[in-house]
Amino acid sequence: MPLLALGIAHGCGPLFRPMMTMMEQQQQQALKTGLILLGSVSGGQASNLFALLAGGDAALSVTFTLFTTILGAVATPAIIGCLLGGGGGAVAVDVVGVLRSVMSLAIIPLLLGLSTSRIAPKFVENKIRPLCPIVGIIATLCLVTGAAAGSSKLLLSEPTTVGYAILVSTLLPIVGGLASLAIARPILHLKEHVTRTLVVETLSKSPTLAYVLALRHFGAGAAIVPAAAMVTLAVVGAAVASVWSMIPVPDREEVN
Repeated sequence: MPLLALGIAHGCGPLFRPMMTMMEQQQQQALKTGLILLGSVSGGQASNLFALLAGGDAALSVTFTLFTTILGAVATPAIIGCLLGGGGGAVAVDVVGVLRSVMSLAIIPLLLGLSTSRIAPKFVENKIRPLCPIVGIIATLCLVTGAAAGSSKLLLSEPTTVGYAILVSTLLPIVGGLASLAIARPILHLKEHVTRTLVVETLSKSPTLAYVLALRHFGAGAAIVPAAAMVTLAVVGAAVASVWSMIPVPDREEVN
């Protein structure tokens, strides 16, 4: 199951080939790069909350997020290199540099947190865990504000670019979620709570990681789509979770 989540979560980029072609024709290469970055990164941590609200399996959601984050250290650079640098592409891709960035931004903090919890569980439970919600909210606000400020000139000076960024960052989670839904129900016949978890994990990308990768390796223009996604992904994820929260899960008794 985690391998399925990994494949869908990191495979959203190729689903947008037609839109990428349209962007190339309209000289929107930076937006194409941002879209590929967003579609190639792992799931975001907000997916755990969305999965819980949607009637999914919170523990399974955490497992998905952990698994896709760890394997994403290899999958993300590989997909970016293939879609942007393959076939004599117009964008030079430093795959090793992207790999180092993913390791430093996602894997090292993850391993540090797991190690600290393992070594000093009481300290983490009593001192660190109570601070996590407020720290997470403040950090998210800082990241969203920084992303908006960093892309403000481009966002304000090119309304057409902003429109494309909002459009693709909204369509990406919708298409990815529908693709996972089409696989989970008719093909794999997964239980309802597992299906909901898989869909939420697929549509909830990590725009922060995509934004930082864009700034580090591809320039401010490529960061516009991830910057827009910090808002649009939250809206789409919250909308899906809200709708599903009103629909009872038939097999819910098997989750508890």
